[in-house]
Amino acid sequence: MIFRKYYSNNKTGKLLQKGDWIKFPELVKTYRKLADDGGETFYNVTEGSLGYEILQDLKEKNSIIRAEDLTEYSAKLEEPLKITMRDGSSLYSPKAPSSGAVLSFILNLLDGYNMTKSTLNTREARLTAYHRVIEAFKFAYAQRSELGDPAFNSSVTEVEKNLTSTKFANLVRKMITDNATHSTPYYGPVFNHKLKTSTAHLSLLGHDGIAVSVTTTVNLLFGSGVTGKRTGILFNDEMDDFSSPNITNAFGIPPSPTNYIKAGKRPMSSMCPAVLADKSKKTKMVVGAAGGSRITTSTAYVAAHALWFGYNIKEAIDARRLHHQLIPQTTFYEPDFPQFFLNGLEEKGHNITLTELGHSIVNGIVQGKEWIYANNDFRRPGGSSGGW
Repeated sequence: MIFRKYYSNNKTGKLLQKGDWIKFPELVKTYRKLADDGGETFYNVTEGSLGYEILQDLKEKNSIIRAEDLTEYSAKLEEPLKITMRDGSSLYSPKAPSSGAVLSFILNLLDGYNMTKSTLNTREARLTAYHRVIEAFKFAYAQRSELGDPAFNSSVTEVEKNLTSTKFANLVRKMITDNATHSTPYYGPVFNHKLKTSTAHLSLLGHDGIAVSVTTTVNLLFGSGVTGKRTGILFNDEMDDFSSPNITNAFGIPPSPTNYIKAGKRPMSSMCPAVLADKSKKTKMVVGAAGGSRITTSTAYVAAHALWFGYNIKEAIDARRLHHQLIPQTTFYEPDFPQFFLNGLEEKGHNITLTELGHSIVNGIVQGKEWIYANNDFRRPGGSSGGW
């Protein structure tokens, strides 16, 4: 429906080609209304407001969204999570229901290994290092199963305290065995489970050191696949980020009770835009990703390469990635890993599966001594990272 309406020639029925004009007349009217009336028109449901038109669009699609869902919603501004690493640098990331705590936990686990550029010097050392990375992913995704909207479950705040605690990371790190991986229960998940995406990330860094790391999403590709005939708005399918009993979501994440659907609740998200500052509180890295459940692991993977493995930001983002989210019990790897490495993972008990490029997209910025270095992921041309 979306392709037919906006991306095809209404006379010939053929898809538009490079150089053709794409027009969104209803969306233009929506932007004009926002420009003229301000953001409040989105939450106003009186006749003539944008909120009213949105509700009418949704009702026509049999949506259960109510007027109160718009009028009672407000964006929350909160202090970010913060962890301090061995070298005195700090990582800042968003609180739940975003996955800043999951990212923090992965980096806290890996930071304790004192990894450096020489960590990857030999085959055996490289294999051990990446095995530890995978194990950190698995422990982190087990903890993710206990996260959700803290406004509806006070235990979420305690879980976040653990995930940002160096002491807790030290305890969990002792459970990582260098010679073997383990089955799912070993990692302690809390699931109610019988054992392509439309997200974008923007990284910005100014000459004055002010940094912005922001991730936006409509969840799956083209969201719900529904646009409003009055507003031209493409509606998201963020409801899939919630959990429902015995239903695994589109990204393979099993349901967790702390993330069950409830009116007014915000769903758990893998998004984890992050800013790293050095011990003098100057911005050193801005990083984030798109890619569903792979957002968190990809962000951590790139950060680890840039922080510890001696990679510049382009090398860190271009490097072929590994991903594990505990369930399914599979280590996904991108093309071009050497065979000895893949064999080594299998010898440690990993089930490995080749995945095509493009499941996750990272962009980031690093502040050098004299210059700001930015790189966008080649896996999705046209992304955004920049400095000035």
